[in-house]
Amino acid sequence: MRRILLLSAMILGGTFAFSSAAQAETADVHFNAVVPSSCTFSNIQNGTLGLNVAGTTLSSLATSGGTAGKATLTCNNVLATLAASAPQQAIAPASYNHTTAVKTVAVTGTGANIVAIVAPAVPLPVPLPGVTNLSVDMTTTTVGLIPSGTYDLFVTLTVVP
Repeated sequence: MRRILLLSAMILGGTFAFSSAAQAETADVHFNAVVPSSCTFSNIQNGTLGLNVAGTTLSSLATSGGTAGKATLTCNNVLATLAASAPQQAIAPASYNHTTAVKTVAVTGTGANIVAIVAPAVPLPVPLPGVTNLSVDMTTTTVGLIPSGTYDLFVTLTVVP
């Protein structure tokens, strides 16, 4: 019995003598994301065209009885560019010649960026991220009277993040 006690004591003592000291461990848990540069249009409101007194211009300007179109531009990056096309024709009477009409576009913006586009297809820097409220106007002027009928003209806004 003494031998068993002595043997047990030696085994128990050896366990304590040769065991490694407890150490704290750490581990890093990483979280990764790739957020692409993006710009989006929202809250798009179509404008209306009015006919000027001379009967030669359709315009979204209030002086002709029209209303500007509206859109919200939201960008999450810096140095995007914004461009507006010249007015394009979706629907018009056959007697209306859109190709010879003089067309203008104007886009103004407030909010994160002050925007003023006065020439179609000329990209304008949108330097700051955030929300920019856009107002879009257009006119189309012909040499003669604008024919009666239904018109659907539009301006395409293009943003490159």
